[in-house]
Amino acid sequence: MEKSLTATSETGLAGAFRPARVTPLDRPTNLLKTGMMMRENPLSILPAPLFEHTILTGPYLGRSVHHVSGPAEMKSILQDNFEDWRKSPLIQRMLKPVLGDAILTAHGESWRRQRMTLQPAFLKRRLDPFAPIMADAAAMAVERLRTPQTPEILSVMSDATFAVIERVLFSDVEGFDRAEVRAAIEVLLEEIGQMRLSDLAPVPEWMPRLMTARAGRARKVFRQAVEGQIARRRAASEPGTDLLGLLLTVRDEQTGEGLSDTDIRDSVMTFVAAGHETTGIALSWALYLLANQPAAQARLREEARAVLGDGPAAAEHVGQLYFTRQVLEEAMRLYPPAPMVARRAVRATEICGRPVRKGDVALLAFYCLHRHTRLWDDPDGFDPDRWLRDRRPTDRYQFLAFGGGPRACIGMGFAMMEATIMLATLVRDLEFAPAEGSAAVELAMQVTLRPAGGLHLAVKPT
Repeated sequence: MEKSLTATSETGLAGAFRPARVTPLDRPTNLLKTGMMMRENPLSILPAPLFEHTILTGPYLGRSVHHVSGPAEMKSILQDNFEDWRKSPLIQRMLKPVLGDAILTAHGESWRRQRMTLQPAFLKRRLDPFAPIMADAAAMAVERLRTPQTPEILSVMSDATFAVIERVLFSDVEGFDRAEVRAAIEVLLEEIGQMRLSDLAPVPEWMPRLMTARAGRARKVFRQAVEGQIARRRAASEPGTDLLGLLLTVRDEQTGEGLSDTDIRDSVMTFVAAGHETTGIALSWALYLLANQPAAQARLREEARAVLGDGPAAAEHVGQLYFTRQVLEEAMRLYPPAPMVARRAVRATEICGRPVRKGDVALLAFYCLHRHTRLWDDPDGFDPDRWLRDRRPTDRYQFLAFGGGPRACIGMGFAMMEATIMLATLVRDLEFAPAEGSAAVELAMQVTLRPAGGLHLAVKPT
């Protein structure tokens, strides 16, 4: 899945910057070729008409696949008929061996119980105390990049966001080998992102996906470390004020029940996998866009200096960084961290009146939704001001960087606070530009949407 899609040129006829994009599929393919394309890069199967129409339906192994790119169709699946759909067996087979039955993979009563119990941990008043941790991580990233160089940006952003989630989850690491656990997590994230041909086979849903021996060892290292932390906190009189402490103390408001140790362990892995990686990718895309549009970068730097001064970003600054947020929203519109997700109908239902049979699959193409020619002016262009109050979309389901409906990302507030603090700090203190002689950026989907082969930018202090 590391193989990338061909990207369009990043300069127009007049030399204006045009962000990298995928080349959509312009003709139907047979089943075998579709499977091969899915394995190499799932975005490669998106048909060109899906950027102009809102739903396309075709046959697949005796069922129908509904490619969806319209707000109304998204709402029908994610909200109106929410209980008629489950996450696809394919993504479940890829995620569950690593994430277990956590909030990202659970369904039914297990999901409802975890969602209701976890929700209080992500209230703004619970998140604001984590802002200094985010500011510290941003400052460390600045120091790492301060020497003029051409670094690989995605790895730097990933390290910075990992430092945040590590400190937010574990305020202390007694009995915790950070390097060993970090290495284990990297192996597990790689395991999640690697699609195999066997994953596409129509096997029974109960059949587990076999992990590689390396991933199995990594899972054991990670689980033992987290379980040790949970046991130590359970035995202590005070569980702590970090996120792990909150997970140990939150209760379902309806039942008064807390999370089991297994729930907490799998939630920690889910927050690491879904939290730090997606935020690091969003920051990388934002810096890529700003590096290629100096006027927008200068405007963001001016805002950051006016709001932050020379000091660290704090929770109260986040709401004042308006343009910084616009840039992040535009980056996630052009490059949604999860560009496509799949759902399977567990009973007969419909999508905006179109009949759907039990077993049918819906591919929700957020990438196409965010670049739809009928929904956006200049859909492939970088325009942060489209997020001004009088221009931003009025339909909640036109922008789904964090999903929608009851299963929308529970950590959206955390992610936006972290990304805003980091982007403002980075651009205040550093100047980003395209790396001389670097190849055109290409897109690759490995569960998340990333720049293939990393992202190299020229960086120097301001």
